[in-house]
Amino acid sequence: MSQDNNNREKILTAARMLMAEKGIKKTSLADIAREVGISKGTLFYHFASKDDLVNDILADHFTALVNITKQYLPHHLKNNAPSKIFKMLFDLFTSEYDITRLDLYLLQEGIQGNENINQKFLERKRNWRKAIAEELEATFQIKDPIHLSALSTMLLAMIDGLAIQVLVEPGSVNNDEIASTLAEMIKLLASAESQE
Repeated sequence: MSQDNNNREKILTAARMLMAEKGIKKTSLADIAREVGISKGTLFYHFASKDDLVNDILADHFTALVNITKQYLPHHLKNNAPSKIFKMLFDLFTSEYDITRLDLYLLQEGIQGNENINQKFLERKRNWRKAIAEELEATFQIKDPIHLSALSTMLLAMIDGLAIQVLVEPGSVNNDEIASTLAEMIKLLASAESQE
């Protein structure tokens, strides 16, 4: 890895950590440069603005989520173990507090009017929801687009809600029970749809 790429990765790692800890608004570019041990000029060489840096963090975050969905969802679902993949997704968001906090801070930034972040956040969230819907359709043979849209939207809402619950009250969420219940509900829906 070249020095430029190495610095870029260090900047992204430090920014994710600091922003998850302090929030996006309270994390300055000077804080990030100091954490990495570089000058602000070096930071600006890689990222022209704080929004550019946040957008790259956002891109990496959602690319990882889509990759996880596409890599693990088909394997577990085709092996008749959908509750395992749902548990894995829930665990990802409820065990890594930095990712959870950063996801919520990004959402907050968008809600509070940072239109640049909001548009990119929404676009990436839609892509993740689409990937989930495609895998649910392929595995469960659910064809109704309304059901697919509703299921993928509910799954994302559950992930966001679980993340908030865990941050507010650690230990309050039983991902095994939630994942098993969700898997059973989807199987029932698929069964009912196939009988129509």
